[in-house]
Amino acid sequence: MHVLKCDQVRRPEAFPADLAPMHPWAFPKEGRIVRMKEYQTHQLRNVALAGHSGTGKTSLTEALLHIHGLVDRKGTVEAGSTQSDYDPLEKQRQCSINATLVPLEFDDFKINLLDCPGFRDFVGEIKNAIRISEMCLIVIDAETGVEVGTEFAWQFAHEYNIPVAILINKMDKERANFEQAMASIEQTFDAHTIPVTLPIGQGADFKGVIDLLDMKAIYESGTDKRVEDIPADMLEAAKAARKALIEAAAEGDDELTEKFLMEETLTEEEIRRGLREDLQDGRFIPVVCCSAEKEIGLSGLIHFIQEECPSPNYRKGFRCQVDPKDPAKGHELRALNPDEPFSAFVFKSVNDDFAGRLSFVKVVCGSVTGDCTFLNTRNGETMKAGHVFALRGKSQIAVPRLYTGDIGCFAKLQNVHTGDTLADPSPPNPVYEATVIPPPTVSMSIHAKIKSEEDKISMAIHRLLDQDSTLRIERDASLHQTILHGMGDTHLEVALDRLTAVAKVEIVMEPPKVQYRETITKKGQGQGKYKKQSGGRGQFGDCHVRLEPLPRGSGFEFKWEIVGGVIPTNFQSSVEKGIVEAMHRGIIAGYPMVDVLAACYDGSHHAVDSSDMAFQVAGSMAFKHVAPNCNPVLLEPIMKVIVTIPAAYMGDVMGYLSSHRGRISGNEQIGDRVVITSEVPQGEMAFFSRDLRSMTHGRSVFEATFSHYDPCPPQVQEKVVKDSSIKHEE
Repeated sequence: MHVLKCDQVRRPEAFPADLAPMHPWAFPKEGRIVRMKEYQTHQLRNVALAGHSGTGKTSLTEALLHIHGLVDRKGTVEAGSTQSDYDPLEKQRQCSINATLVPLEFDDFKINLLDCPGFRDFVGEIKNAIRISEMCLIVIDAETGVEVGTEFAWQFAHEYNIPVAILINKMDKERANFEQAMASIEQTFDAHTIPVTLPIGQGADFKGVIDLLDMKAIYESGTDKRVEDIPADMLEAAKAARKALIEAAAEGDDELTEKFLMEETLTEEEIRRGLREDLQDGRFIPVVCCSAEKEIGLSGLIHFIQEECPSPNYRKGFRCQVDPKDPAKGHELRALNPDEPFSAFVFKSVNDDFAGRLSFVKVVCGSVTGDCTFLNTRNGETMKAGHVFALRGKSQIAVPRLYTGDIGCFAKLQNVHTGDTLADPSPPNPVYEATVIPPPTVSMSIHAKIKSEEDKISMAIHRLLDQDSTLRIERDASLHQTILHGMGDTHLEVALDRLTAVAKVEIVMEPPKVQYRETITKKGQGQGKYKKQSGGRGQFGDCHVRLEPLPRGSGFEFKWEIVGGVIPTNFQSSVEKGIVEAMHRGIIAGYPMVDVLAACYDGSHHAVDSSDMAFQVAGSMAFKHVAPNCNPVLLEPIMKVIVTIPAAYMGDVMGYLSSHRGRISGNEQIGDRVVITSEVPQGEMAFFSRDLRSMTHGRSVFEATFSHYDPCPPQVQEKVVKDSSIKHEE
């Protein structure tokens, strides 16, 4: 791939002829590569834009690119023309699916914005983006206030001790209300919020903001901007808000607190220093406001990020394994140090048909240039980077060097996956802790619509898993199905679309078959005799078998109780194999049998006609004769389900679980949330994720893991047997 160097800026007509057909990964839509230079650690600001879907995160990044002259025309989500939502599926669905890197450059600063998806289904993208940032800017809608995506972003930021600020967007909406949005933040998170900017008007009257750091009114629309004195009717409110801001700045520093109490004022530099410390320590939540659509309030936002967002120099550390050979020993915080040898964390992987494999990295220590050699500490492989570059959406921008704290990308690194650590080959070699992702919550069976095309899916699945570490694939040999596990219905729908595009075959997705099992509940015994004579040497095998039920979860046990040599010992394994094969086919509905003890206690043989095959058939026949008389029953898998929900939905969720044959074993109040523990049959959980999300308006998470098998109720067994008979007839 040809990538323009950082000092080249070209228009489409200036491109060499051989670059005309290049894929858009190489060049932006506007046909230019924006000039990019090296940035030292103190010049960097890494900000994750997180929050609920539809709050305007992508529109915000597009507006910021526009006002800084990095795009000629502002794109829109509806038109599919934004820099960050470049994936065809994002354009089709008009929502973010990937966490996208969008760097801004101005005043010798670089702000790396990471536009995160709003759906929790893409939790891997969200958590990794927040983790590598030095601030999480949670975007909320001025009309709707805090929503479920807001809560998850807040939770993920606190999990990794990332400072949080809040942006109230869409102040131009008809029912926008700054005060109500602020109240919803404080009520939901029990947090102390401090405005850094105040809106001048709201709804259709929103026309600017008051910057409380500079105590000026800023009126702007796109690149047009004017700074004036604060309107007289807002002066008292602005003074009161600034006083609260100064008090917050002085709160965490004894020296500043004493000075504030003595003089009731601080210098501008002291205010900014105090605010930075408060933000890092989480003592208060700064709030700014804007309208990304009308490009109002964006200069105040950028001013806040530039001045108050911590640079990587001030980060408390990055999670690193204490002992790479023993992950159970946990993690420690490794300081971001430019003086140590290079090391970086791979937080995202992308496979592209044109650009190849892209590995996104956060530089934790040292610096990196193109053509450098480093080690993948996970697998011990040493590799060489062709070149290092930054990305703006889908556009590659070559850079000479990435310094500590910066975010960039390597191309075509083989056997490098999300969560890996790349480091200088010389020891010590740190291993950064992989981001903890919740277990999948939704499962669906997938298969090619045309059976002969099934093989084409395998390679596509491998590529999909390589790019999305939150997906899981399971091959259920007993039921002949491939099960795709994901974080939600939308996640699996997107995965299916990607699989279809890569495999180029039509793929069917449907609820997976339940992994029922069969067993017996009482003892029984009988004979299996196989005798065949068709001229020449015949076949003869004769065995007597006793079956007994075993405790649940025991599996299968075989005993050889033959005495006197009535069956030679060399046929023992043949009898056992025949019984196991018969158990695998089941006797009620064709499901494997478990928890059975089988003992061969008598029989006979023929000196010439007996063979391994004959005794294998005899063992199978004995089992089929005896098992139906041992009161066989169908077993269903029981899942342990742990649901975490707001307390207000406790009654609805517990009622739902009970109506789906769930047994609730306990509940625990943690803050304003309730954790319900229950056991639910797998057959009742096909639409549990969808129903739970609907009941709780998305404000729920759950984990479901296999617990044990229990006998099915008679009505369930009858239905399963009937369905099995119909399928067998077909």
